[in-house]
Amino acid sequence: MMPEDYHHQFLRERSQEFGEDRCFICGRHIPLGDPFRTEEHVFPKWLQRELDLWDGTVHQLNDERLAYRRLTVPCCSPCNGGDLKAVEDRVKAAFLEGLEPFKRLDRRDLFIWFGKIYYGIVYKESLRPMLARDQDGQRLVPESHLKTVAFHHFLLQSAGGHVSWHPEQPGPASFHFFECLDSDTSTRRFDYLDDLFVPVLGLRLGKIGVVCVLQDWGRSENVQQLQLNAAREMQLHPTQFREAYARLNYMTKVSWSDKKHMIIGGDGSAVVMAGDPGEFTGTFVVEDYAQILSSVWEVPLSSIYRDGSTFSTICDPLGRPTPAKSHDVLFCAPLGSTGLWPGHLVDTSSHEHEALP
Repeated sequence: MMPEDYHHQFLRERSQEFGEDRCFICGRHIPLGDPFRTEEHVFPKWLQRELDLWDGTVHQLNDERLAYRRLTVPCCSPCNGGDLKAVEDRVKAAFLEGLEPFKRLDRRDLFIWFGKIYYGIVYKESLRPMLARDQDGQRLVPESHLKTVAFHHFLLQSAGGHVSWHPEQPGPASFHFFECLDSDTSTRRFDYLDDLFVPVLGLRLGKIGVVCVLQDWGRSENVQQLQLNAAREMQLHPTQFREAYARLNYMTKVSWSDKKHMIIGGDGSAVVMAGDPGEFTGTFVVEDYAQILSSVWEVPLSSIYRDGSTFSTICDPLGRPTPAKSHDVLFCAPLGSTGLWPGHLVDTSSHEHEALP
């Protein structure tokens, strides 16, 4: 079974370290002024250029916003300019070609790319104070939480070829791909969602939508649900993509099991024996799911849930798909007087655009 300190057990000098003077990938000591010190953009610069994200912001745990251009973590030049760059180049090339080439990316590259974003955000929040006025006080994410995702960090060492897994397919993550409506307006072309407590994240990049469940070893990819099946066959509006994310987030929560894995190797390399990922099953409690849905749509629970039932923007009450024509469609909260994200601040009683439902 996994030893308690498997970084040092198998990888010698590579370790999970914490703080402003450590490489977030390999743990190397890189204080300010060190010639090997660089800053890694969690959302890569090429993506920020392509989708005009420089002035966009990500929501932090303390409800403050942080600009994507400032979302950087310390990284040594061998990791940044070598191991990660090779992955970035392949992901960028696929992104520029479209959804189908993106879906055909090597699953190892997809895991490293999505896994780096997830871990990079958590690492960044471990460096930032809970209160801006208390720079030396409690962090947004304590080191103790980073330690709980040590195995994920261990798997990220695959970027440098130090960790692999057997069998190679499906690899450490599940990927759920969706075709999304695109827009000529840059602010409408990108969305990011994640969860601190289960390793699931959603990214919408123009026409490309992906919900990634880290460390479930492909377990959720064959999940069959009416709304998710419909979502895979249509172009999703931003509101609908968030619903697809919410469904997969909730089902991940109720089916999650923190599996242990046998690891073999040593002297700087390791192979994770993946084994059977197990069944992706769990009880679907509508109210619990609706809590997640109201959060991602940024509306009160009472506006979308009543008496044990909620609704879907992907299918109508008879289960028929409800495709949207463009980003200008506004999905309305059925029990409230606002739209659903990104129209959650719109008063639907006076809105003149096409509205659904």
